[in-house]
Amino acid sequence: MRLRIAACCAAAVMLTGCSAINFTVDNLLAAPKLTEEQSELHEALINAVGNNLTLKYPKNGDNRSAYVIANIDDEPTDEALVFYEYTNTTNDAADEGLRVNLLDKDSNGRWQSVKEFAGAGAEVDKVILTRMGSDRRMNILVGYQTHSSDEKALEIYSYRGGEFNRIGTTTYSVLETLDINSDGSNELVAIKKQTNSETGLVTAKAALLEMESDEVVLSQSIDMCDNVNSYARALTGSLSDGRNALYTDVTNVDGLLQTEIVYYRYSALQNPMQIRSEKLLPKCTRPAGYFSADIDDDGIIEIPFTRPMIGYENAAPEEQQLLTTWSRYVDFFELQEVYSGYYAVSDGYAMMFPGRWTDKVTVKKDPATNEAVFYKFGGDINEEMTELMRIAVAPKTQTSEYTFSGYQVIKSHGQVDYLVLLPTNKREQLILTVDEVSNNLYIVDS
Repeated sequence: MRLRIAACCAAAVMLTGCSAINFTVDNLLAAPKLTEEQSELHEALINAVGNNLTLKYPKNGDNRSAYVIANIDDEPTDEALVFYEYTNTTNDAADEGLRVNLLDKDSNGRWQSVKEFAGAGAEVDKVILTRMGSDRRMNILVGYQTHSSDEKALEIYSYRGGEFNRIGTTTYSVLETLDINSDGSNELVAIKKQTNSETGLVTAKAALLEMESDEVVLSQSIDMCDNVNSYARALTGSLSDGRNALYTDVTNVDGLLQTEIVYYRYSALQNPMQIRSEKLLPKCTRPAGYFSADIDDDGIIEIPFTRPMIGYENAAPEEQQLLTTWSRYVDFFELQEVYSGYYAVSDGYAMMFPGRWTDKVTVKKDPATNEAVFYKFGGDINEEMTELMRIAVAPKTQTSEYTFSGYQVIKSHGQVDYLVLLPTNKREQLILTVDEVSNNLYIVDS
């Protein structure tokens, strides 16, 4: 999960005297270091191609290392893919651009370069290693970012009998692998935009790609919504009935986010948002940054929708605080609300409102501390209201300054703590217990 943490406590106005603290995630993350095995790989790579190179790291997906180590052939030992580009190439065009190199171990257990390919783009988008097709062979899928911001190039490699070969190519805007038809084998789902050369109209299709005898086979495709400007994010997850699905958060022509879902039903791909766009799109369209997520880690993806929080209905958009409702798609063509509350997008958490808070609680940001402060709504957001709690986000190195002032740690993620400050006077029935806060606060993958 990537957290984008805002500056936190400067001087809590109520019940606290914290000193100013500023931090970013960069302060909390150590630079990656090579493992012993990666160091051995790097030495073998330098021996093969020289030391004038820069490692290239995949931008997306599960494999984020420049060294992807896995068993990709029929032998029991691992192989390695390394991504890099040459530096100081003396302007030789043949040496320019991104490279992928396969390394394997020899009979003495030493890494050796097997083959080098020129990559199909300037950056590595993602690396997918998956067994596909009836023969269940391992396939190596490498997506490359090209000069087009929304179109990427896919190359598929195989390593069989000591031979490293490129066996297929295509382009995509979104690419994920999952067992979408529940046949026990993964398929590729690729979404690709296309522009009509005569009308300029931009459309998109989702295609089901399968591997058969080292060939990419297009088995079927469906239309996606036609108001899409770009694809912002994709997730694989489950529907409420357990079927696998691909969720895509897309930026529409108005600059807002909306969600489309691709799943398999009646022996065919379906996209309910495209089939019932008039009904469903208004219920899942929201501002940029509000991405779909598996809020409660049960495998089912929740889709956010926003509206002004109570008291902000007539405020200017830039002054509004938003109430976020999280829904799940259920057959047939319904979005079922499961959670509702305050979503701090930049701080990576969502505080869901318990039932007794519905239409009674609102939120303001404390300008001095950047904390979210929850109030009992009294009819006017600008009047004095009863404070119910406040939530702070802080690096662990600063947590003691908060706890000294009465804050309690509710959740932690990595080097970040999420803390709550509750009033000492508990006569107000809307004030939550620590357990209630803990049960309703979720860390959100953003």
